[in-house]
Amino acid sequence: MTDGVEQDSSWPFDLDLSALDTGSITNLIMDIENHLPLLTSEGDMQELLRVKKLFEEELMDSRRLH
Repeated sequence: MTDGVEQDSSWPFDLDLSALDTGSITNLIMDIENHLPLLTSEGDMQELLRVKKLFEEELMDSRRLH
């Protein structure tokens, strides 16, 4: 899982994140964190954590709009 997360094909959906600013991505990460306690399936939790990690990596991208 850690080796392929930088590839676009690792996204579970087709989404262009280039138009999102840091505030929007931060809000998405916070929404994910708020939903994590509500999940009952380990598989669902792992998938949501994977998406959260991808958003966090996008947030850290040096080319991100601020």
